[in-house]
Amino acid sequence: MKKNTLKKAISAVAVSALALTASSVSAFAAITDRGMEYGLDPKDGSAATNKPVITVTKKVYDTAAEAAGQTVQVTIDVSGVADGSYCTTGFHVYWDDRLEVVANKGNYAKMGEAIDSLSPAQEKNGANGVMLTTMGTGDDGYPGTMWTINLKVPADAKAGDVYPIDIAYQWDPSKGDLFTDNKDTAQGKLMQAYAFTAGTFSSSNPNPDAILVNAPKTDSTFTAAPTFADGYIAIKADEPVTTTTTTTTTTTTTTTTTTTTTTTTSTSSTTTTTGSTTSANAESTTGAAQSTGAQTTTAKSNSSDNKKTDSPKTGVTGVGVAVAGLAVAVGTAFALKKKED
Repeated sequence: MKKNTLKKAISAVAVSALALTASSVSAFAAITDRGMEYGLDPKDGSAATNKPVITVTKKVYDTAAEAAGQTVQVTIDVSGVADGSYCTTGFHVYWDDRLEVVANKGNYAKMGEAIDSLSPAQEKNGANGVMLTTMGTGDDGYPGTMWTINLKVPADAKAGDVYPIDIAYQWDPSKGDLFTDNKDTAQGKLMQAYAFTAGTFSSSNPNPDAILVNAPKTDSTFTAAPTFADGYIAIKADEPVTTTTTTTTTTTTTTTTTTTTTTTTSTSSTTTTTGSTTSANAESTTGAAQSTGAQTTTAKSNSSDNKKTDSPKTGVTGVGVAVAGLAVAVGTAFALKKKED
């Protein structure tokens, strides 16, 4: 009985996978958002006990030379679930059509430890996609790596290339992708709703990763940023060339200096005094003479016989004084001599 039930479950999942795969092969041309909005009830999985978050490898190479022709092991991991919490799963995986899948014993994907107690199945979806499923008789799914896929970077890879990898939810009214427990309980339905609305990225839940946000739109592969994707292989873009221009500015400063010259003119005056003596009173009269330039004027003196005597004029002041002194001495001697007689 259990055997028949398991066969029916496997058959149902396989039929669902094949139907959805067939519809997507013919339409696939490049990596685009192949996912659909989750429309089953309940749509809100926030009340789920187990909240599966499904993540995909994000591999970044520093240079195109390092990446070209390399085979990258891409892992699909689940977290946010307890040990032994899920059983029946199924979802579609797509990768950039420039990547080449490296088959493993004829299969695109290899089962990981998280689901090694479940029965896995896969169906190829053209050269660039695969439908991955699990089923079983009990809730034997664990957190960890569910699947690995080997993808080869093209030989003509160039700096700035981004190769998105997407987990896409697909369904139609009779079948669709799954992530639930063995009996599809109420908690199993909530877990599934969470997985495809919050636990994976899509157009309804875009990926904020900067590499996807800034993926080059000039590449013919992308008409818009592939933020619906969950993982990628990427190559760093070349660093922009920075040109530094140095401008030298010469400033000329003119200083005006004003010099003020002061000229001082000095005027010297020389005063010559001539003494005169009279025989009766020995009276002397002092005269003042002013000298302007080199000219000297000598004052007049009165003698006892009322004769007018002028001092000699000279341009040298010292000589004038000496002559005047000599005249006084002579006059005095003459007066004394006359008194004696």
